[in-house]
Amino acid sequence: MNRAKTIRTEQERAGSNRTGRIEAEIDRVLASEEDLIPSSGFLASVMERVQQEASAPPPIPFPWKRAVPGILLAAGVFGWAAFEMVRLGLPVLSAPTLTLPHLPAALVAPVEQAGWVALALGASLLSWLLSRRLAGRGGLL
Repeated sequence: MNRAKTIRTEQERAGSNRTGRIEAEIDRVLASEEDLIPSSGFLASVMERVQQEASAPPPIPFPWKRAVPGILLAAGVFGWAAFEMVRLGLPVLSAPTLTLPHLPAALVAPVEQAGWVALALGASLLSWLLSRRLAGRGGLL
């Protein structure tokens, strides 16, 4: 037990001596370091850039006066569509039966898969057409 304590204290002394040497070395390097002085044209170039930024025109404001009527129109159209769906859908919900076309069980899975494929192709086509239109090359549609 005493031998372990002796080894541990020797290791602590060696570690503290090493730490003290490292700190002394750092202090010596920092004390001998010369002051940093910017290059001759640095201050002038920074001040020139600040003046350019200060003299730049303000950013163009968003044209809310033109956008608000479109936003209101879109909100009105969606509101009207929701109202009409409810108005026309209530009598249908009270109907006693709703008959759907009957497909044999062997055709249900392939038809469902074909529907998902058609939906994916349609979404891809619409996104491609929209990107062409936004890029200015809307020659297809």
